[in-house]
Amino acid sequence: MTGPSAALTIMAMASRTFQVRIQQQRDGYVLATCASPICMARARSEAEALERIRAEIRYRIEWCPCTGVGDDYVQLDIER
Repeated sequence: MTGPSAALTIMAMASRTFQVRIQQQRDGYVLATCASPICMARARSEAEALERIRAEIRYRIEWCPCTGVGDDYVQLDIER
């Protein structure tokens, strides 16, 4: 397979791991931060914070919505 469709197929199969730090805050919320790309997410639960930061990372690394970055492209390495 060659051409643009091959590139999209390869991109859809790839993944990248991002370092994410989780912190429980005094007010009961959970803060998830990522140094690269620089972003953060805050939520009532750890699962929700991780879901939000995964979406934020994906948004920041997409060149445009047409790039076809798959939902499972962003993998998280979580530091607690």
